[in-house]
Amino acid sequence: MKRTLLLFCFFGSFFYARSQSYFGFRDDNYAGIQSALFNPSVIVDSKYRADVTIFSASATGQNDLYGFNFAEVLDGNYDIQTDASKNIKTNNRGNVNFDILGPSFMMNITPQHSIALFTRVRSVTGLIDVNGQLIDELNKDLDVSNSFLIQGGNPNGVSNSWAEIGASYATIFLDEEDHFIKGGLTVKYLLAGVNGYISGNDLSVAFNKNNANPALSEYYSTGTLKTAASYDYQNGNDPKFSGASAGVGLDLGFTYEYRTNCHTCIGNRYKFKAAASVTDIGKINYKNITENTYNLAGRVTQDDIDNAESIFEFFDTHYTKVASRTGIKANLPTALHTNFDWNIDNKFYLNLSTDFSLVNAKNINGTALPNSVTFTPRYETRQFSFYVPVTYMEFSGTQVGTGFRAGPLFVGSGSLISNLFSNTSKACNLYVGLKLPIYQNYN
Repeated sequence: MKRTLLLFCFFGSFFYARSQSYFGFRDDNYAGIQSALFNPSVIVDSKYRADVTIFSASATGQNDLYGFNFAEVLDGNYDIQTDASKNIKTNNRGNVNFDILGPSFMMNITPQHSIALFTRVRSVTGLIDVNGQLIDELNKDLDVSNSFLIQGGNPNGVSNSWAEIGASYATIFLDEEDHFIKGGLTVKYLLAGVNGYISGNDLSVAFNKNNANPALSEYYSTGTLKTAASYDYQNGNDPKFSGASAGVGLDLGFTYEYRTNCHTCIGNRYKFKAAASVTDIGKINYKNITENTYNLAGRVTQDDIDNAESIFEFFDTHYTKVASRTGIKANLPTALHTNFDWNIDNKFYLNLSTDFSLVNAKNINGTALPNSVTFTPRYETRQFSFYVPVTYMEFSGTQVGTGFRAGPLFVGSGSLISNLFSNTSKACNLYVGLKLPIYQNYN
């Protein structure tokens, strides 16, 4: 529905996002490369002589405005206005994240040293501090809409997509009878995709409904808005990955293991494991990006919105451009990850992992990672693992999922159980992957 374009005009069509993916599976000692994405130290002293990932993908979306019954959504007759629960605030938030891993591998060079190479494409999108009442009003059909006046505030949104070619190295620093420490580093070449953002200041929107002719209904607005896109939309160019804009990223991680049960364990040598890492340190230099600032004082009709080709064309046509600049750097979603894993016995584990953003999401073009905490009971063997992650997400609350690994295949969701049994679920996550594992000679 093109009426939703107005939402994009004042609060952005872009979303910022984060790195939460592979819930439950990433803590498995047999996760391999997928675990190394969060902490590169895991590739040394792993359960694999080599791990080759053919393909894996993870997708996550969440918000704090609408709660859904996903069983009814899948039936195809779901009406967001009448069926969804609502939590309308002046600072609602939402995000979407896609993480695709292409052909990749990790292997031991020696028992003390390991390397990995991976290819990856990521898209992180999100929006914060948006007035939920405006979103709700714009989701209504014109025939049931009413006139309104809403203070929009200072919404901030950003979208960033890029490709990565990464190389990891990890080594063992300490290997004693009870104590074990290892560390790892990943260096990533970043190939820029699409970067865009919208940031508003003191926005307000008033809607005056024309009952006789809804197409002539009017929207009056005030405030200023910054917009930017990394591709030349004004000349009709399409978004694409570009070698002209690139960057370098770093991941750094360490793992400590307390190995008091090594003389009895079958499989893992530790009783307790603690790990910490910082990922996505770096920026992408978008040389050709153009940022425009608009004065939004004025009015548009519903017909203007319906006939707009894009949000950028809409701004250029109906509002006054007051400033412009080119060349912007986009930060990666730098985050601190921690992981605590307790080996209850040889096959049962309890895991606690956290993700904390090191970027202020209120910054213009600031790609940030909302905080999350995940508790995961796990059953793990060489050929099979099963896990039930319970995650508190900063935006959407608590989500319960499940997943499994069976030889080369792994499938899971960080929200499946919640989506099946909750009428007000605010998040959805799915992931799947296929790999060729070459195990160590021991169990």
